[in-house]
Amino acid sequence: MFSLITRFISIFRFSHLPRTTLTFSASGSLAALCLCALSPVAHADPMHLSDIKQANGQQLSVDDLRSLMPGAHITNLLNNGSTRKWVNETDGSLNATTDNKGGIGSTTRTVQTAHATGTWSVNDNGSYCVNLEWRSLTENWCRFMFKVGDKYYGVPSLANGAAMATEFSIEK
Repeated sequence: MFSLITRFISIFRFSHLPRTTLTFSASGSLAALCLCALSPVAHADPMHLSDIKQANGQQLSVDDLRSLMPGAHITNLLNNGSTRKWVNETDGSLNATTDNKGGIGSTTRTVQTAHATGTWSVNDNGSYCVNLEWRSLTENWCRFMFKVGDKYYGVPSLANGAAMATEFSIEK
């Protein structure tokens, strides 16, 4: 069993942690760690702009965004595992919720629903912008939107192929 744990640690590259910090008890810690490692969120590689381009992703134009976004129901899947949802109201406002798996907008690390008010807009440069006022922080970002198959992805930069993408579901 010790060799299995050692192999698991080397495979998933916990080398930045001292080995003494990784202890397991017979009460199921190893099983929980293995289940976590097998979950898609635990080891899914995040998408990057270069991946989107390689998949022939189509960038949404200013006109596409101005047609699609008003009244759209948005689900945003963050790379930290959180899922956020809101509706782009036609007046530019939104009310968002998150399952808070990544700790956004909360003062605790437990998974709990958090709420934010905010605004959305489409800039003339073709980016979709959101401002969210969570209880413990303000989030303000713009993303260039791409469609790949039936999924949408937002990236903060068109100039950097390594720019991380976040996944969006957009429904009218």
